[in-house]
Amino acid sequence: MSIDKISEIYKNRILRFTKEMKKIKTNLIWMSILRFVFFILFLVTLVFLIKEFNWIKLSSLLAFISIFIFLVVYYIKKTELLNHIKNLIRINDDEIKAIDHEYSIFNSGDHYQNRDHEYSYDLDLFGEGSLFQYLNRTVTIIGSDFLANRLIDTKNSNKDSIINTQKSISEISKKIDWRQHFMAIGYARAATKEDNKNIDKWLNKSVYYVNKNFYWAIVILLPIITLMFLGLFLFGISHYSWFVTLALSQLFFASLQLRRTNREQAMVSEEMRILKIYSKLISHIENEEFKTENFKNLQKELETDQIKAQIAIKKLIKIIDAFDTRLNIFLGVILNGILMWDLLSVMRLERWKIIYGKSIEKWIKIIAEFDFYNCAGNYYFNNPDYIFPEINEDTILNTEELGHQLIFKEKRVNNNFKVQKAGEIDIITGANMAGKSTFLRTVGVNLILALNGFPVCASKFKFQILELFTGMRTADSLKENESYFYAELKRLKHIIEKLKKGKLTFLLLDEILKGTNSIDKAKGSWKFVENLIELKATGIVATHDLSLCKMENEYPHHIMNKCFEVEIDHNNIEFDYKLRSGITKNMNASLLMQQMGIFSN
Repeated sequence: MSIDKISEIYKNRILRFTKEMKKIKTNLIWMSILRFVFFILFLVTLVFLIKEFNWIKLSSLLAFISIFIFLVVYYIKKTELLNHIKNLIRINDDEIKAIDHEYSIFNSGDHYQNRDHEYSYDLDLFGEGSLFQYLNRTVTIIGSDFLANRLIDTKNSNKDSIINTQKSISEISKKIDWRQHFMAIGYARAATKEDNKNIDKWLNKSVYYVNKNFYWAIVILLPIITLMFLGLFLFGISHYSWFVTLALSQLFFASLQLRRTNREQAMVSEEMRILKIYSKLISHIENEEFKTENFKNLQKELETDQIKAQIAIKKLIKIIDAFDTRLNIFLGVILNGILMWDLLSVMRLERWKIIYGKSIEKWIKIIAEFDFYNCAGNYYFNNPDYIFPEINEDTILNTEELGHQLIFKEKRVNNNFKVQKAGEIDIITGANMAGKSTFLRTVGVNLILALNGFPVCASKFKFQILELFTGMRTADSLKENESYFYAELKRLKHIIEKLKKGKLTFLLLDEILKGTNSIDKAKGSWKFVENLIELKATGIVATHDLSLCKMENEYPHHIMNKCFEVEIDHNNIEFDYKLRSGITKNMNASLLMQQMGIFSN
């Protein structure tokens, strides 16, 4: 499927949802008119009823107010649906922009950046124009964290997990309706890290009332006795003073617990909106029919003692909604005076926590995992020509037509690249801007995606499961009182320590020892690469230092020379960005400086 066809799909969906939106808006206008009509009818009937009572007027009054309430509730639901449709239009509009290489509308994950990470900073995994921003369609904070953690931690990747993820991505990519409705639900309320912290705080807070028989006796017996005396008073059997005394006693007891109940109510009430979103997301997950075992297993985990997660969370929402009625002072006094409402509500919350509290953290993690797969499915849907990598024990890395996802397809130059066995190091030379660093990032980014089970930008991609370490972009640190050169040495030391652990590690090194003079650089680089050979390192070293290329003669079973060439015709410089075997023959620094007017001919 071509990019134009994918774009057409999104455009048609916008047209479809726009029509639905217009219908809903028309319905809302008519409902507003009907609400007004029935409210006026209610007021007029009420006036006539006050002047002269009869059953027909009372029946009409009740009918009008019932219809009015029904219209109000229906209006609220239709408004929610309208906002959902608006979110769907926004989602498809964003995807059209993404196809046109506009990714700034998505979160860049800048806060995940870590200069000391083994590869994420060098490969531009986070920040503006990053891989994370390219992939990210998460609608929850927990989903965003899940995606980021998958990108920066591939150490637990194994054949089974990679294959299962590939199957899951393949299935979910085809479910465009399900994916977009999942996103639209999430867009209804953007959760913050504070929301999840508050939920955790409430869940980890120990229960106070529910395990004490005294409070159960109070919350059951007092309301029963109070209601009994209310009934006796209404039937003229008992004096009202008994009922009033009991009601005041309940209010007095409620006032003694007011500080604790207020704190509990404030804690759960703030998070009710995000819990409602989580409930809808879980319902959306539970109601879908998936084929892959991975998704089926996740759905099973949303059940506790045969109760589905969405039902359990809806119970919690109902308890919180009921508890919040106390915020109306009039209702609060009545409910606490008759039913010990505050204490009853807190005890219901504590009981819910005991039954389901341990499961809710797991349910939220499952939401995060589906949020992650939603991103992966969207990525594959937008790039149907990408392929799923094949795990192969015969070769370290074997690719054809390998390209970088973030380079426009019409400008992207793909390359074939192969590393046959462990202990093989490719030394890549080339002129400035010839494509060395971009190629290193192309290899790195696609390896990270392959280890996560994502499709990659290639026509062939076979690889062994490995770990990745880069040394491409080093910076000095005023805070740590650390020079550029010392920072680079620390990075190289980390690489050696990593290799000594014996795990298969793929290295991507760009111009090592940049922070010293050319003679010292050449000597130090040679010795460092010799050390890499001794430790059976595997990977790529990009350099301008042509003296390193002589190592192929001394270590023919470990070193291979490759290059990016540049064509210079008089003052014209042409780059083809194609990887070749051998050593580069042309350099362009002086010519570029001359063309920029830095010095004259």
